[in-house]
Amino acid sequence: MENYVLIDYDTKSFESMQRLCDKYNRAIDSIHQLWKGTTQPMKLNTRPSNGLLRHILQQVYNHSVTDPEKLNNYEPFSPEVYGETSFDLVAQMIDEIKMTEDDLFVDLGSGVGQVVLQVAAATNCKHHYGVEKADIPAKYAETMDKEFRKWMKWYGKKHADYTLERGDFLSEEWRDRIANTSVIFVNNFAFGPEVDHQLKERFANMKEGGQIVSSKPFAPLNFRINSRNLSDIGTIMRVVELSPLKGSVSWTGKPVSYYLHTIDRTILENYFSSLKNPKLREEQEAARRRQQRENKSNTTTPTKVQENKDDGAEEDKNLAANTVKKPSPSKARKKKLSKKGRKMAGRKRGRPKKMNVVNADRKIKKNQTALELLHAQTVSQTNSSSPQDAYRSPHSPFYQLPPKV
Repeated sequence: MENYVLIDYDTKSFESMQRLCDKYNRAIDSIHQLWKGTTQPMKLNTRPSNGLLRHILQQVYNHSVTDPEKLNNYEPFSPEVYGETSFDLVAQMIDEIKMTEDDLFVDLGSGVGQVVLQVAAATNCKHHYGVEKADIPAKYAETMDKEFRKWMKWYGKKHADYTLERGDFLSEEWRDRIANTSVIFVNNFAFGPEVDHQLKERFANMKEGGQIVSSKPFAPLNFRINSRNLSDIGTIMRVVELSPLKGSVSWTGKPVSYYLHTIDRTILENYFSSLKNPKLREEQEAARRRQQRENKSNTTTPTKVQENKDDGAEEDKNLAANTVKKPSPSKARKKKLSKKGRKMAGRKRGRPKKMNVVNADRKIKKNQTALELLHAQTVSQTNSSSPQDAYRSPHSPFYQLPPKV
């Protein structure tokens, strides 16, 4: 029974729960004895696994956010709309962006701060910042900070330095801080065009190689630079769509895509250099089209299948070249075929419709009336004509001899 005490126990039985507590205390005592000696536990002061980190963050959230309904007290359709990002989406972002010790991470509109806490526990950045303007989420973020430090220490896991602040990321203070940040996360799904425009002005001052992850792209995926959009932020950044995840946000259960922007000013430099060198411009245009085709092929079908298709197309071309062309028909033949085609085109396709009984009766009456009119005309002509005309045939202009009496 002692070997299966962690599996088989009864919460309503005092003896069963006592055995479970004794088993746990003996295990803790043995670990505590190891800490006193020279042997150090291998998993002490290490990064938590994704499963443990998910459990810790959920535990911290449950202890800190006592009334989640208060987070929904915001003005509808305003930049202060609150929405939470899931654990899996942040984990996907961490896998895509390899953060180093020289990076600075900032969450613009951090809410209660769970994204900053997850990134601080999973990466080794120099520092992690979160800024929130709304009062209720910022107040909950203070409790989240205390609970997270407590539970990470209790589990014996380490995390990087982080700070959760209350403030406005559109202020002048944050303009310089955004410019010196290497990785930015912003959930701009409900920010609106005005806030997005102000963010673009601040992102334009970021360093080369800076990365921005957002729920709405700040530039089109297929952005093409020309003389009319030189002031657009798409001229200095490359945009890539991350694979959408189901249930990645709190406001919908449908898959939501996030976008990774990378600051790259060589795009603008190459454009100005191509204006001086037309040949270089043609090469860049060909390279851009080739890159688009490769991206489409990667998203639709594997490369090997396309190679086979290309080989098949080449074989078809070779067979077509080897086959002898048939002589074209003569002009008379063409004229005859065209006449036949016009006749066939004039005919109605399909089986002839069956005539209804009512339509048949109407047609018979119509034919009868036509015959009666014709008969009346012939009678009137014979009565009004001369006696000599009586011997004229109705179908012939010549006179006939009168019948013999």
